[in-house]
Order: sequence, then C-alpha cells, then structure tokens
Amino acid sequence: MAGALASRESIALDTEFMRVDTFYARLALIQIGDGETEYLLDPLAITDFTPLKPLLLSEFPRKLLHACSEDIEVLNRLAGAMPKGIVDTQIATAFLGQGLQVGYQKALQENLGVEIPKDESRSDWLLRPLSPGQVSYAALDVKYLPALYEHTEKALQKRGLLPWFEADCQLMLDELDYLPDATLLYREVNNGWRLRRQELAVLQALLVWREQQARSRDMPRGFLIKNTSLFGLARQQPASMQALSAIEDVTPRILRREGEAILAVIAAARHLPQAQWPARLPVPLPKESRNLFDHLRDAASGVAEKTGVPLEVLSRKRHIEALVMGRVDHGESAALPRAFTRWRGEVLLPALLPVLHAAGKELAAWGHERRRAEESAE
Repeated sequence: MAGALASRESIALDTEFMRVDTFYARLALIQIGDGETEYLLDPLAITDFTPLKPLLLSEFPRKLLHACSEDIEVLNRLAGAMPKGIVDTQIATAFLGQGLQVGYQKALQENLGVEIPKDESRSDWLLRPLSPGQVSYAALDVKYLPALYEHTEKALQKRGLLPWFEADCQLMLDELDYLPDATLLYREVNNGWRLRRQELAVLQALLVWREQQARSRDMPRGFLIKNTSLFGLARQQPASMQALSAIEDVTPRILRREGEAILAVIAAARHLPQAQWPARLPVPLPKESRNLFDHLRDAASGVAEKTGVPLEVLSRKRHIEALVMGRVDHGESAALPRAFTRWRGEVLLPALLPVLHAAGKELAAWGHERRRAEESAE
C-alpha cells in the first residue's frame, strides 16, 4: 500500500487518538485516502510502521489534512520527526473567508454540499473491535478530503492566494516544530510578573519538575500540579501537607500521590542562592497600549481589503503582539516574528511600520518600565 501511495500527487490523511490520562496522545487509528480507496490502519495491531514513515517525511505526495495541529503531534511521534508536505484545508477555508476554525463537516457542507455524520466523533477509538459506525465515520474523514482540497485550491488560485496559503501551511509546521525549554516555562504563568525573584525560583523549579515527571511518567501535567495552583505554590511556599492542602486546586488525589514530592521541590528551591534566582518578569503593557493595537488593526484592515485576505488571517493576534513586544523590549533592532519573514513581511509590514514608528516614544517608555521591573533586586 505504502509503495502505491508514494506515486500519488497527494493523499488524504487523518488520525483518531485518545488523550484522557496520558501526556502523549494514544494513537488509535490512521486513515489514508487516495481519492478512490480509504485505508484504515490499526496501530493496536500493527507493530512496524517503517513503510509509512517515508510517506510522512517526504514533501511528496502532499498530505491533505483538516485542522491538523493535533494530528501532526501524533504523526511526529510516530515518524520520529516532523512530517513534511502537509496541506491543511482548514487554513484554506480560512483564506476563503469561511472562518479561522471551520470544522471538517461544515467545510464539506459549505464547499461541496456534502453532509457527513458527527455522531462518532467522541467515541472510544481504543476499543476493539471498532463498530460499523466507527469504521464508516473514520473512512468518511478522508473520503472527501481530496475533493475539498481541489475545490479550495481552485478558489485560492483564482484569487491569487495559493502561494500565501502554502506558506502558511509551512508556517504552521515551523511553529509546531519545537520542544519547550522547561526552565523557561515559568514565564508563561498568569500573573508571574507579580512574583519576587525568590518566588520565581520556586515556580521555575516546580514547572521543571512537573514537565519532567509528566513526560517520563506519561501523565497529564494537571495530574501532578494544576495550572491554577502554580501562583499560590510559588507565593505561599507551603512546608507541610496541611499547608499544601490549602493551596487552590491541590486535590486530595494530588496531595496523596504527589504531595511529598512537591514539598521537596519547594524546599530545595527555597534554599537556592540568590545568584540562581530568575530575573523578575517584565510587567504587562499598560491599558493605553490598546490604542496602538487598534491603530495597527486599522492599518491591517486596509491591506486586507486590497489583497482579499480576511483580516483575521492576515493579522493574527499573536503575530501582532509578538511584533509589538519585540519593539517594546528591543526597539527597532528587534528581530521580526517568524510570520513576518514570509509574505506578511512584504504585504503587511509596510502598513504597520509607520504606526509603530509614530508610537516610538510610547514603546520606549513601556520598554523602560518593563526593564525597570525586571532588574529589580527583589
């Protein structure tokens, strides 16, 4: 099968997986379609996927998926590397103005007039044997993908948007292709900027421990420490099981199974020398910054009208925030966010730079305030 599929220009691809009490998703089914036949591969029965790996790791045939970020995570683990040649029809429908996160069923309905059932989407895909309904549902997930891509590809080509769509498919893969540095996870905690340096040292140690344990024990992070507990643990630094039980969302289960380990991590981090404490986190931007984001959005709206790219696709919130924060923290020497090194750099950036330049004094002042807080000794 794999050899025959390798000669195709494109193949449809989908996965079914379960993630309830594990860190890594448990692959339950792989669906492949070539426009004529649908193949269902059972990872619970197949022990050697070596023939499939070249298909996943080569640019051709192109792999057609819909809303594929979680599928990519599963396939990356299966193949041992990031898949290549991925084409996401959800990105295609977004470029066509159908919404950023249109589901597969709705995409088929709007573009092909095809109705498929949704009733098996939440079933247990690890149970064997699969029911007839599950088999039918799984096959339909790839049956119409080639036709959906052909339809959207023609529409994108007609509007002159196909190269930008293909670049965004690669951007998605690039953004997914990273392993977070556990020692930096503390920077992402809500209100972490309110913590003193010694408290950040405790927070950092807890997150490093949680990440290592979750991966090595293959269990969800929240089974070890819930995100809602992190700030309280770092601020209060409990030294007893009784004190630990008073922290928000430290459940009896967590207390019983992980309590002693959590207390040990806190105790060790509490005694770290000051030289090993992380720097203070910079304060958030002030409320007045909303005006700048409004001006940037207005500038992007004009570009969206000229290019025909929907505003929510052209100017993604996270990309604009990264652009602004780069200017705040590093001035005009800031490196461009990854999204602006591609077509957005040519199309959108010229409209945004004058707005950023006009706000230069405010950006510098915000940067000064952030650095002042970060350099604080406490």
